Amino acid sequence: MSRRKSTTHKSANTPSDNPPLSLSRLPLRKWFNSKEILKSYLDIFSKLPVLKPRYLSEGLLPEDKYDVFWKLVDQQGLTPLLFMKERYYPRMMRVVATSLWLADKLNDAGEGEFYLRFWIGGVTYTITLEELASLWGLPNNGIRFKGGHLRPKEYDHWSGKHSQNVLNVSYIGEGKYSVGEMSNDHRLLHYMLSYLWLPRKGNHGALTEEDVFIMRAMVEETELNWPYLLAYRLMHYASSSLEPSFGNGMLWTKIFEHFVFDLSDEEVIYVTKENAITLRSLNKMGRDTVVDRKGKKNKAVAENAPSQSGTSFDSQVTPEFMEMFAEKMHIVNANWDKKMERVDKRLKVIESHIVSQAEEFQSLEASMNTHFSQRAQPGV
Repeated sequence: MSRRKSTTHKSANTPSDNPPLSLSRLPLRKWFNSKEILKSYLDIFSKLPVLKPRYLSEGLLPEDKYDVFWKLVDQQGLTPLLFMKERYYPRMMRVVATSLWLADKLNDAGEGEFYLRFWIGGVTYTITLEELASLWGLPNNGIRFKGGHLRPKEYDHWSGKHSQNVLNVSYIGEGKYSVGEMSNDHRLLHYMLSYLWLPRKGNHGALTEEDVFIMRAMVEETELNWPYLLAYRLMHYASSSLEPSFGNGMLWTKIFEHFVFDLSDEEVIYVTKENAITLRSLNKMGRDTVVDRKGKKNKAVAENAPSQSGTSFDSQVTPEFMEMFAEKMHIVNANWDKKMERVDKRLKVIESHIVSQAEEFQSLEASMNTHFSQRAQPGV
């Protein structure tokens, strides 16, 4: 697969002599070019959530065991995105996205203009597709797929109904497909797609029509232009009509650093071990579970595990199995402790009610004794 190295250059309208831009030192009214954009920021963009970024832990997926997965990832040039651990700036993402504009005038031969543009403090900033590819470490080649319903008609044969046999999936309705019958390598691709490359809110296990198109291209070793797709995704994240949000915060950081923005006083969130995709994360998707052709899980047998016949239990207890077992036991113990805490709290509430009722009975008994003793006195 050829990878044409893109060159990075400063946009003509990027101020090179001005000091670095610091949003923290700008009054709110000076961030935007018009009152309409300011109102859009206050009413919509300033309230949108930012999705937690993820990255893959080193050595978690050994190449000798997941050779198909790594082959497909390398062919698309997506390895840099797997291990990216940049910090990100939520407020700055919201401010830039408020005035973000995408221009796409590329023809089938890739000739023409393509750029992202935004305005801050009365200054226009523009970044091209070649610059984005260079910043993100991705090749600027392949099919320019926009995502969503913007799929080119000439690639309709990659839609879900034509890709079920290729990906071993079945249609379940409402534009979604089952993932239960896919191979482990293909399920790993979908996991990275929904959590890391094109993160989303909601059900990450749902295989959408867009996922089917992208995965079909990857499986058939057809190169996609990922800088192009990611640029459109940045543009449309916040404008989505279904649960709008921001993702790919680390890609935004690359853009801010490209323009040498002063980020020292900005709200920053660092990517730590809590953001890592771990063994526990992958086990939630059933990575080590054998699935039959009908999509029903077998009895938790590892895909590469040896046959049960003539094999001792000790020979099947691997370090990976022990780690998974320890994690599950930790979860069970934690859940049990939480349940016991709830029981203790409930018992204390009941105990307090019993004490309160006993005090009320004692008070009533004392009142009744006083009443009858007064009536028993002569002349009363």
